[in-house]
Amino acid sequence: MTIGHNSNRKYFETATKNKALAHAYIFYGPEMIGKKMFAEDLFRLLNSTEPSNQPDFKLISPRIEEGKTQIYIDDIRELKHFLSFKAYSAPYKFVLINDADRLTEEASNAFLKVLEEPTLNSIIILVTSRPKWILSTISSRCELVRFSPLGQEEIDEFLSSKKINKDDKEFILKMAHGRLGWVVKLLKTGDIADLKKAVDEFAAISKQGITERIQYAKKIYEKDDYADLITNVIYRVKDENIYNAKAFKNLLRLNFIVSQPQYNHRLAIENFLVNL
Repeated sequence: MTIGHNSNRKYFETATKNKALAHAYIFYGPEMIGKKMFAEDLFRLLNSTEPSNQPDFKLISPRIEEGKTQIYIDDIRELKHFLSFKAYSAPYKFVLINDADRLTEEASNAFLKVLEEPTLNSIIILVTSRPKWILSTISSRCELVRFSPLGQEEIDEFLSSKKINKDDKEFILKMAHGRLGWVVKLLKTGDIADLKKAVDEFAAISKQGITERIQYAKKIYEKDDYADLITNVIYRVKDENIYNAKAFKNLLRLNFIVSQPQYNHRLAIENFLVNL
């Protein structure tokens, strides 16, 4: 079981014991604070097995590796097919829709029909950091469960069980801001040194000339992980007041733009850096 979110954990333990689980839930709260991991823990609690390679567990999310940033109707058709069969070996069929706010309108309408005709012994969990982007007709048919960032002491407790040096631990604690999912991802990739260098470079680019800033925009855009970098820079500069209020507001705006596929991300990055 992952750490944190104890009140939600107790709620589901009680609901499980009393056989009072709902058919569908929306887990909402800030990005990367452990909502998806909690949902996977819930599967373990209900089915006493791991979700990986489990025929009664289905994960749906935007296929970023295929260049897709949304969840499409074909994904919902697969979901309906999955739910059309009885549980294979576990008490519950379990569906986890990550980044559920990225359902297209067509997919949302098809998913609404799934909610209107619940399958026996199945649980659907939608995970999102943008609950207002989910159709109200979907939200009204789900039980909403709010998640908050973990406390600093909980992140510290988690890191204490990991083999990392003191400097790296202090850096992670400073950057985490309660984002357990972010911590787990960083430790898994082992890119701590690279992240330190990347956020420091971004924070310091305002001291360079316009030509250097444009060249830097091209450099980070071509690495394809610029959206994650911008999010990390927000947490880097927030506590240290590196940017003034206007620049920080523009940084938040940039973070929103690069999360939306319809915008020109490279141009947005260039505009932000040039106007620092």
